Amino acid sequence: MSLRPLVEQVLKGLGKEPSRAEFQEEAAGEELTLTVRLPYADLQALDGRDHRRARALRQLVSAAAAAQGKKLHLVAQAND
Repeated sequence: MSLRPLVEQVLKGLGKEPSRAEFQEEAAGEELTLTVRLPYADLQALDGRDHRRARALRQLVSAAAAAQGKKLHLVAQAND
């Protein structure tokens, strides 16, 4: 099961332009890397104060990945 829908749902609530988000998933054995490219304003919203939102999102998707027996690396980048 892909973790992309979970991340998309969270970003819809945080971002101003979630439709501009781009996702790239890479799997290597039990490790997954999910790269999310967002507009700069949405990246700032995700970062939040003291990076709390980004940390919470990483914890959420890491727990979901662990439930599937996988390890997840979440990377967020600006796309503009």
